[in-house]
Amino acid sequence: MSRIPSILLVSLTLVVVPHKRACGQAAPPAPPSWEQQTSRTWQALHDKIVGMAKDTLLPDASLDTRPHPDSRTILDEYRHVTIGLEMTTAQLRGEAFDYPARVKADESKPRTRSSVVREMETAIAASYPLVAKSASPRLLFWIDHQAEHYGKLVSNYRLAGVVPPASRR
Repeated sequence: MSRIPSILLVSLTLVVVPHKRACGQAAPPAPPSWEQQTSRTWQALHDKIVGMAKDTLLPDASLDTRPHPDSRTILDEYRHVTIGLEMTTAQLRGEAFDYPARVKADESKPRTRSSVVREMETAIAASYPLVAKSASPRLLFWIDHQAEHYGKLVSNYRLAGVVPPASRR
């Protein structure tokens, strides 16, 4: 007797699903490929981070704060994320990336929100299309790494008494 409901379910599935398609109802969309999902995750993560960088509810004076003397300031955290975007783009292109030289270059840049946002948006503009075109398993490391920086930024927001943009209603 317990087999009757499952047999009935299979029978209904065999009749109803083809009937829906015959009546013009489209088949459900295929799930995204691994590459598409990786690209979407990459973009969503960096969209949240650049959104935080642009967010003026966190006062500019807070950009040079750090939760501990051994940690980066909020502004330096944004710059580090930008370096990750640039390094990933170089790797996907098969190019060398000089990390120490890139970090040194940041020392002479203006320590302003607008400078950081402009640099991050430029890095994003180069990164997103390349990741969408050639997502590779190496991006899993980078997603994990960049998500760590997003988490640090969320904690810094909370320490400053500000709700991060993604958590606001």
